Amino acid sequence: MTEQQRVLLIKPYYNTANKYYAPPLGVLYLASYLRRRKNIDVRIIHMAPANIQYEDIESEIKAYQPSWLGISALSFESKGLHQIALIAKQIQPDLPVVVGGPYPSSYTEQVMADLNIDYAVLGEGELTTDELSCALNDHRPVDHIDGLAWRENGVLRINPRERYIEDVDELPFPAWDLIDIGSYKAFDRMSRIGTKNYIGIFTSRSCPFQCIYCHKMFGKGFRKRSPENVLKEIKMLYNQYNVREFEIIDDCFNLDLTRAKRIFDLIIESGMKLRIMFPNGIRGDHLDEEFLSKGRQAGVVYMSFAIETASPRLQKMIRKNVDLQKIAANIALAGKYHILTLGFFMLGFPTETSEELQATIDFAVRSKLHAVNFFAVTPFEGTELATMAKEMGKPVFSNFDSAFMSNCFTNLTDIPDKKLKWLRQRGLIKFWLSPTRIWAIVRDYPDKTRLPYLFIALIKRLLLKF
Repeated sequence: MTEQQRVLLIKPYYNTANKYYAPPLGVLYLASYLRRRKNIDVRIIHMAPANIQYEDIESEIKAYQPSWLGISALSFESKGLHQIALIAKQIQPDLPVVVGGPYPSSYTEQVMADLNIDYAVLGEGELTTDELSCALNDHRPVDHIDGLAWRENGVLRINPRERYIEDVDELPFPAWDLIDIGSYKAFDRMSRIGTKNYIGIFTSRSCPFQCIYCHKMFGKGFRKRSPENVLKEIKMLYNQYNVREFEIIDDCFNLDLTRAKRIFDLIIESGMKLRIMFPNGIRGDHLDEEFLSKGRQAGVVYMSFAIETASPRLQKMIRKNVDLQKIAANIALAGKYHILTLGFFMLGFPTETSEELQATIDFAVRSKLHAVNFFAVTPFEGTELATMAKEMGKPVFSNFDSAFMSNCFTNLTDIPDKKLKWLRQRGLIKFWLSPTRIWAIVRDYPDKTRLPYLFIALIKRLLLKF
């Protein structure tokens, strides 16, 4: 007879004093997928919102007595992942410790060098974790499981990810009942907009584009939920959990423009009054005025545009290939509908010249963007950019205690560090010292009472070292 399983899933603190914590969507999907089996009980601990410290983890594990322990981590949550694994093994040496998320998926060998960790789930987690959970429960071998890293007789074995969930409408909705949604109001959110209950949702998975800096956690295709399925989840969250603010965090929400507009139509027809934000996931040169008009009617108040570089040469090299003229026009069009816009740019691509870097900054300054982020190009393990960095004799990023704008960035150009930092800082000052832009922010920002907080954050950013 199959034994009853108890699964404890933990999301750790950031390595740094970061105040951004969102509902852990990956863990919530994993929990709901596991709970399809009737012989399993799942508990989630998201440490920061639950105000649970590392010294409390021992008592949590002892009280729950899990059959196996799962830890999900971004690279900037790496310290917590290893700390929790150590605590678990000190309590119960034979407790299987399973890790997943971007950090174990990209830095697999580094993670599995920690002997307190038994298994790493690579990339999309539901199928692999479900199969692993069954194998652990039935005491069966794991060598057949797709997308899994483990040790066999002390030797690291890695089965590459080959299978993905094709029909994402079949996925159960995330296990929202396992977290306190209201607790996330105390933390920053990616969009920096809103004061009410909010969550992030995926309406699709993966992206067909081949950008060299991307981890491709969900593969290379595009798997989309139907508009009706998306509306059903939004309605459930609206009615059962009083959620009024949604961050859509797809890789490419508007790849199928007809589907995207249909989602907006269904929200409008439902009569729900929402705020919708796109902190990422919009292909900026693949939208039109109808998309923006319908989006605004549905409740869209914020949209980010990932432009990366204004150099046509570098656009080809990084395989982003955005139409710069069209994306500039669409940014202005979004402003027409009073949708706040943020532009993402990356400075310091391999072979980038001072002139190309300056052209990117000038593009941002001339644009109708409300806000801008100039990130340092960062070669993370598992990306083509990391391969390029290694070929150049440059280190792959591994300082997970630092932020993107710290002094620990890897300069992949021939531009001196000092000049690169100075160009960025001068660009930020030039961008923000625009009365027209400041007025547009005041006019379009939906939470007027939060404007002082916003401008304090801006001043801090201007003072931040690169």
